[in-house]
Amino acid sequence: MTSMVTPATAQQVMEFVLDFERYRQVDSKIIAVRAVVGPDESGRGRVRLWTRLKWTPPVPDLQLFELERWSRLTFTGAPGQLARLAFRFTGTVECEPTSGGTLVTHSYDLAFRGPFRMLEVPHRRWLQRDLDEEMARLAGLL
Repeated sequence: MTSMVTPATAQQVMEFVLDFERYRQVDSKIIAVRAVVGPDESGRGRVRLWTRLKWTPPVPDLQLFELERWSRLTFTGAPGQLARLAFRFTGTVECEPTSGGTLVTHSYDLAFRGPFRMLEVPHRRWLQRDLDEEMARLAGLL
């Protein structure tokens, strides 16, 4: 988990994150964005992308997302995807108004499955460093 304060509004933060092509500038794990559907009126949508974790080959993935306007955005790895054979994933971006702008908190829950569990401990350390760098890049672009 990593947090930062930005002068941007919560809506501006969430709209930036939901612009997946722009967000690729921030998130080094996203290699390509293939298709985005939503969010619909209920805040739900999906994005098909190619992603890469450290020490793994790039894989296509489908992420389901739910936007609670404009406070929380949750990404969940869709079932039935090749990536789900190796890991379970949930990511959140939360925004809370503050006197200095918006407090943005970003976190990941990543759990490897089966023989891929040996990657979990080194990935946990790498992912935290990557998340810190991702938030620094986000702060610079907002």
